[in-house]
Amino acid sequence: MFDTFFEKYPDYSTVQRPTADVLDKFTGKLPSQLLDFWNVYGFGTLMNGYLKLVDPSEFQAVFNEAYDNRDNEIVFAVTALGDFLAWTGDAIRAVYFKNGYDSIVESGDDMEWFFDMDLADEGFLRDNLNDKNYLVAKEKLGEPGYDECYGYVPLLGLGGAEKADHLQKVKIKEHIAIIAQTLGKIK
Repeated sequence: MFDTFFEKYPDYSTVQRPTADVLDKFTGKLPSQLLDFWNVYGFGTLMNGYLKLVDPSEFQAVFNEAYDNRDNEIVFAVTALGDFLAWTGDAIRAVYFKNGYDSIVESGDDMEWFFDMDLADEGFLRDNLNDKNYLVAKEKLGEPGYDECYGYVPLLGLGGAEKADHLQKVKIKEHIAIIAQTLGKIK
């Protein structure tokens, strides 16, 4: 499972194991490969701290508060820069709260392709997951905790600069809620 991905990023830090109820709740709603991954590895941090696989139950409310989720998309990952990855039913959408837009980053339901081909590709990360400034911030501020991300201060939508020295460690849910309350829901 995800062999190419794990060759590039061998370290996975499990934070929490999914309960049987969580696995049951998302069976048939998320790709089986993702549920199998959760079952084996749990929720945790990967890609040198850049990506967190999360329990959707814990992030769905703030996602729905900050994003016009008409299609009942399900959050399954959060980047260290506060971007959310959500399953649409047949594609993966990245929601860039800090920048105020969203984009389909992968079509189809093959999670193995997404992990092995997309996430293991530097160009994909740069072009689709906006990993700009992550390594500089990590070196300066340390890796964010599982419930944290780096947030631009002031917010980009309030004139903040998208520079590494404007990043601070913030709580993910609170930061996204502040963006939504200040700048409005992403439509």
